[in-house]
Amino acid sequence: MGQDSKDNEGNLRDEIESLIGDANKVIKVAVVKGSQAAESVGESLKDAIKDTLDGARSARDSVVMVRMNKESLARVDELVEADIAGSRSEAAAFLIAEGIKAKQGLFDTMAEKLEQIRKTREELKRLLEDEREQTPETSEES
Repeated sequence: MGQDSKDNEGNLRDEIESLIGDANKVIKVAVVKGSQAAESVGESLKDAIKDTLDGARSARDSVVMVRMNKESLARVDELVEADIAGSRSEAAAFLIAEGIKAKQGLFDTMAEKLEQIRKTREELKRLLEDEREQTPETSEES
């Protein structure tokens, strides 16, 4: 029985080494494919951002001077350094456009309220004009 036990132990060791080898191969393939997938997603994201910037570039005809804190400037500079934006100006325009998209509901509500305010102002002007027309001018008598 001693020899059988040694043979079984040797076979078991061989099977374990084979399993470890197979596991290593699977892990290597997974890492390579995961890395390729990550690169693909990164490139797709970069392309999408560049497309957005290209659209923003073509429509940018107004200049706005802006002061920003160090953290915001660092994010702007990261976009430039990553070659996602060609300049701080492009990066800032991109971030502003994305912020507006992200808060579209808020801007829609603000637009409605501003329209109500404009209409109310027009009504007040008309009321004042009507009041002036109805009130006879008084002249001072000497």
